[in-house]
Amino acid sequence: MKRIILVRHGETYQNRDHVVQGQDPTRGKLTEEGIMQAMLLGKALGGESFDVAYTSTLERAVLTLSLVLIEQQGPKTVPIRFADELREIDQGVLNGRTHEDWKGAITGDPMAWRPEGGESWLDVQERVTRYLHDVILADEHRSILIVAHGGVNRGLLSSLLGFPMSLSWQGPGVGTPQSNTCCNRLHIKDNGTVAFAEINDTSHLEGHEDFAGRGQRWNLKERKWELLGPPAETYEASFLAS
Repeated sequence: MKRIILVRHGETYQNRDHVVQGQDPTRGKLTEEGIMQAMLLGKALGGESFDVAYTSTLERAVLTLSLVLIEQQGPKTVPIRFADELREIDQGVLNGRTHEDWKGAITGDPMAWRPEGGESWLDVQERVTRYLHDVILADEHRSILIVAHGGVNRGLLSSLLGFPMSLSWQGPGVGTPQSNTCCNRLHIKDNGTVAFAEINDTSHLEGHEDFAGRGQRWNLKERKWELLGPPAETYEASFLAS
């Protein structure tokens, strides 16, 4: 059994201002709020022991991982694997544009549509799922930390739990919301099947963020999400958050 903690990075200026950032290396700087979120997550995970950490190579993910690992207790270091495969969607010519501009540009199936010079969400799901199986799950390590992005995490969760990625953008109890620095806990058997999944836990932000809450648990038998507490009503569904 592998134990995976999958994290989304802290808030960036583009997240805050609803601007497309994608893989643009000039965008994605953590805000002061994002830095605080990552530090609080690190404190919450301070007693955890990890065999290895994987991270997207984009700055917002690398800095979030760094802030989390600073809180690790004891002298043990954690090997870090930097993976381009875990980067957020390449949004091509739409980098730097507003989310409203993005929405206005989409034609046809939103999951299959590609901006000029970019990827589709289905491309992202294929990329990250292949890396998960070929590298992360093939590794001998059992306790694994992954820091990535909203779209990447949704792609991984959709593949592991066996539902369309398009469903992942729905709200709590249906989709797989991914708030900044949310913690997703997964137990995966050696045959690749999921034995346990709790996602979008932001309880480490309680008292700091209105959206803080326990998230939701996957009911394996009934194949549906069970909400673990408020504030589900505060979530605003969007497939543009990255």
